[in-house]
Amino acid sequence: MTKDGEAELQERKAWLNNLTRHVKLDKIIEFGCGSGFVLEILSRKFGQSIIVGIDKSRERLEKVVEKKLKNVIPLQVDIAKNIFPQKTFDTALFVESLHEVFSYQGKRKVEDLLLMAYQVLKDKGILIIQDFLKPASKLVEMGFKNEKTRRKFQRFARDFQSRKIRFRKTEDGVKLDLADAIEFISKYSFKGKEWKEEMGETHFFFTLEEYKKVAKKNGFIIKGLKKLSRGEKWWVEIRKDVDFKFEPEYARIQLVLIKRET
Repeated sequence: MTKDGEAELQERKAWLNNLTRHVKLDKIIEFGCGSGFVLEILSRKFGQSIIVGIDKSRERLEKVVEKKLKNVIPLQVDIAKNIFPQKTFDTALFVESLHEVFSYQGKRKVEDLLLMAYQVLKDKGILIIQDFLKPASKLVEMGFKNEKTRRKFQRFARDFQSRKIRFRKTEDGVKLDLADAIEFISKYSFKGKEWKEEMGETHFFFTLEEYKKVAKKNGFIIKGLKKLSRGEKWWVEIRKDVDFKFEPEYARIQLVLIKRET
C-alpha cells in the first residue's frame, strides 16, 4: 500500500471510530457492507451485538466471510429490497453506499431506502449516514499542466454518465462547476476497468440542505451532523498535473438520525 493509501485508510478508520459512538445496541445492520471494512470495526467494538451486513456482491461478501467475524451475519441481498420485518433493528448504517444508489437508480430510490430504514428500525432507533457531501454550486477554474491531463479531462466529460459536465475552455484549462471539478479530480488516477466503473458513479449528489430535507421527509429527527474533510495530503499528487484555482472542498457528511416514535 502506498503512503497516500495508508493515510487514507487511517483517516477512514478515525472517522468510523467517531461514528461508532452513536451506535445503539443491540441489533445492528449495515446496508451495502461491501468487503466488511465497517463490519470489522463494529464487530470489534460491539461483540455482544447481532450485526447484519447486506450487499449484492457475492465476491465482496466472501471477503467478509474470510474475516471470520463471529457476531456478523453477511447476506447477499440488494439493499433496495426490504426483507426484514418492521422494528427489527436498533441501529442502521449507510456508509458510502447511498451515492452508488443515487448514481444508478436516482434520488427517488435513495428516499425509498431511507423509508425502508425507518421501517426496519425500532422506535427511537438510530440511522447513521456517512457519505459524500455535494459542495454549493459555484463556478471555478481548473488549469492543466500538460496535454495528457487536458485529454483526460475531455475523456471524463465525454464518458461521465451521472450528469452532463458543462464547461468553458480557458487559455490553460476549463471553467466549470465546483462539484464537477472535484468529481474529475477524485477520478483522475483511475484506469481501465476501474475508470469505466467510476464513470457510472457520482460522488456528489446531495448538498447539506438536501440531506436534511430528505431525512425529515422520511420520518427522522436530526440528532447529530458533522462534516468530514479530506486531509491536504490527498491533493498533493494531483497538483503535479492540475492547477486548482479554488480551495479544495472534498468532504463527507456524517448524519446521526433518530426514528420518530410511531
